[in-house]
Formats: sequence, C-alpha cells, structure tokens
Amino acid sequence: MIMKITESQEDTARYVRIILPLMTKHGIPITPKNYTTWYYYVSGRNKDLQETIDSMIEKNESHTEETNEDIYQRFVVEKEENTLNGIREKLQQTLLTVFGELKELSGQTEEYESTALANVEKLSDDMSIMDIRNVLDEVIVATKEIRKSGDSTQQRLKETTKTLQVLQKEFEHAKCELLQDFLTGVMNRKGFDETLSKLSSKATDNLCVLIIDIDHFKKFNDTHGHIVGDEVLKFVAKNITKNVRGKDIVARIGGEEFAVLLSETPLLGAATVAENIRASISRLKLERKGKTEKLGMITVSIGAAQYRQGEPLNGFVDRADQALYSAKNTGRNRVAAESMASNRDE
Repeated sequence: MIMKITESQEDTARYVRIILPLMTKHGIPITPKNYTTWYYYVSGRNKDLQETIDSMIEKNESHTEETNEDIYQRFVVEKEENTLNGIREKLQQTLLTVFGELKELSGQTEEYESTALANVEKLSDDMSIMDIRNVLDEVIVATKEIRKSGDSTQQRLKETTKTLQVLQKEFEHAKCELLQDFLTGVMNRKGFDETLSKLSSKATDNLCVLIIDIDHFKKFNDTHGHIVGDEVLKFVAKNITKNVRGKDIVARIGGEEFAVLLSETPLLGAATVAENIRASISRLKLERKGKTEKLGMITVSIGAAQYRQGEPLNGFVDRADQALYSAKNTGRNRVAAESMASNRDE
C-alpha cells in the first residue's frame, strides 16, 4: 500500500513553511518546545507572545536557550494553565451562588446542597484537569436532576444550567489546548503523565504501556525536510490510534516518540497490539503527492511493559524504555516486551 504525503493538507503545513525558516534565521534550535512557541507566534494564537518576540526581533536581542524556555513557560504553559484556573474559579463561584440561593428553599434540595458544597471544597484545592472535568460532569447531572423537583426550583436553576454548560464548553476547549499535541491530534506528554497517574491509582495488574519510536527519523527529516517529517508524524499517530481500542490512550511524548496506555490488557496482549502497530506502519511505502519522488518506508520499534501494583510510575515507563532499547539494539522494526529485555545490556 502507498501512503501519499500531502504537504498542504492542513493549516499546520502552511505554518511550518513559515516557522522553520524563521527559527533558522534567528538561530532557534528546532525542538518540540521551541516549535510549539513559534507555531503560536506564526498562527496568531497568542498576542502577548507575538508582541514579546516582535520586540526581541526589533531590538535584535539574542534568542538564547534561557530566553526560549522563559517564553515557552510564560506564554504557552502558564497561559493555558491560567485559563483552566479561571474556569475552576468561575465554577466555584457559580456553586457558591447556587448554594446560597438554595438554602432558602425546601428540604428537597438537601442532596443537591451537599453535592454543591462538596465540590466547592474540592475546587479550593489544586486539581488536575481530569478532576475539574469530573466536578463539572457531576454538578451538571445533579443540576438537571433537581430541576425536576418543582417550578420555583426549576426557575432558579435554569440559568445555572446554562452557565454550567458554557463553563463545560470553555473547559473542553482549554483542556484540548493543554493536553493535546497540536500537530498530531493525540495527547501530549502532560496529558500522558496525568492520565497515567489516574489509571495507575485504579489499576489492577493489567495496565500496560507501549513506548514507540520511529526508526532513523532524524535521518529521514534531514533528507526530506521537516514538512514531510511532520506529515509522517501525523501518519504514525493515525496508524497507532487505528490499531488500539477507543478507551486506550495514545500520546506523543517526544519529538518522534509515542506512547500507548492499554488498560485491562496483560503483557502478552500488549505485545500483540504492539506487533499490529508495527506491521501496519511497515507495510506502507511513502511518496510525495503529485510528485514522482519515492520516500521509502517508515518503521517503528516498540517496547512494552506491565504495571506492578504500587511501583513508582517512572520505573514502569523506564522498563518499557529498556524494552524499546532492546528492540532498537537487535535490529529495529520490531517489538520487545520487558521480559525479553530484562537480562540484556543496553
């Protein structure tokens, strides 16, 4: 099967044609963080970031490693996290207002008051993105339920329901911005770490992780360019997603490195999923759309590990990494499970 690379298929491809020359012109290393920063700059998604970079360019200031990291933290990470904090505060204020109003109504609202108050207390603490989503879902369900209880209560809660639904939409947008890899559409490293923490707290022994690395990707990028390289990353993400279940988590955790969290899956099953992913990708030959240039084939190496109840999460992921190194060291384009890698040298 032939997969045709389409250079202008999405808006991101157009931005890349601007981003990479700009980064090269100003001596910015092409790393995932820097790329994300300049994607925001070129796409106009963050006006404050644009003004800061424009000012640096106008003053001919150097883009050092420290300034690159500072801009990323100030305008990419902090802005998105502040958006989530703002949603949390709006939700807390809404619940406090409703709680105050409902105290004057009859005892039929006791259960709802209890739910509202409990969630106000939860929102007082630092919460993960998943926790905020759970609070929103719980409160919306409870609000819709209590609206069935009487005319006066229904009237008071009608606007509250609208407010909560607006907050839910704001939250889903902010969550996607913060947890999604903008290039491939799968989860990013932050989303992976948070989901792993959540799943491991509830996991039985049947939680597995796959670490997937594209073989010789740097050489491919150097040969064919970053625009084609980005299309390959999207293609790999799509093929990984196609070969897992809907409830499994796919994430891009590094430049050309992906991870899959497989719940309710033993190690043997995880190795089978990994083999399906590897085979699916290796069967395709790549070529540029509308051109005769052949790009060859892309292969991946995959390491698999199974969670051990109560172990540190970095140890769990590290064992999958060790298995990945084993797959790389024994020829690439293959799958290695931790049991196959545990007694081998790196």
